[in-house]
Amino acid sequence: MEITYQVPLFIASWFIQMGVHEGAHAYAADHFGDDTARLLGKRSFNPLNHIEWNNMNSILWSIGLPVFTSISGFVPMGMAWVPVNPLRLRNRSRSMALIAFAGPLSNLLLVALCLILHVVLSVLPQTNMSIPNAPFGPGSAVWLFDEQLRALCLTSALYGFFNLVPLPPLDGSSVLRHFLPQSGKDLMDQVAPYGMMILMVLFWFGNAGIIIDVPLAIVMGVWDLIGQLL
Repeated sequence: MEITYQVPLFIASWFIQMGVHEGAHAYAADHFGDDTARLLGKRSFNPLNHIEWNNMNSILWSIGLPVFTSISGFVPMGMAWVPVNPLRLRNRSRSMALIAFAGPLSNLLLVALCLILHVVLSVLPQTNMSIPNAPFGPGSAVWLFDEQLRALCLTSALYGFFNLVPLPPLDGSSVLRHFLPQSGKDLMDQVAPYGMMILMVLFWFGNAGIIIDVPLAIVMGVWDLIGQLL
């Protein structure tokens, strides 16, 4: 991806989808009986409410890493989290699975919304501002908004599909855990402390990246197809 106007678009996309993702977790937790996130002011889609400003780890994962990956020319990656107290939940295992799934589901719904809005904008006149000496006008604003939607669509798809990977601490692990027998749950609990290390090895040194490369290629294929047909 180009490193110019797209960098701030992708940084903005990270915070938008992060707020939606973590807010979905918080609303789901509150619905199933745990008001911890609500009492901490995290039952919100405002991304700033999901950054722990007195916690350097939170700042690095939620701000530093996404900004760094964006500036480096990649789709932004990072992490944020919503506190959940399982002891306060009704039907604990099922509720934890649904709370975990709420985050990626919100990302996929955001992807769908971006694609729908892209359809609408594709029939409007656009002025590609990445072309030198392109005239500025209403078409420029339409084009820029469409570019923001594209960045948001990519970022939300990446974060959503990545979080469905069934390894701790990702959301997919809590979903999978609900369906495992006790022996499987015990094994997952033993793996949990090493989950981040395993993820880094699989994605940086293995071929696990195909898990998200394929869905991203499909999403962008649909995006490009809409532009060609309309």
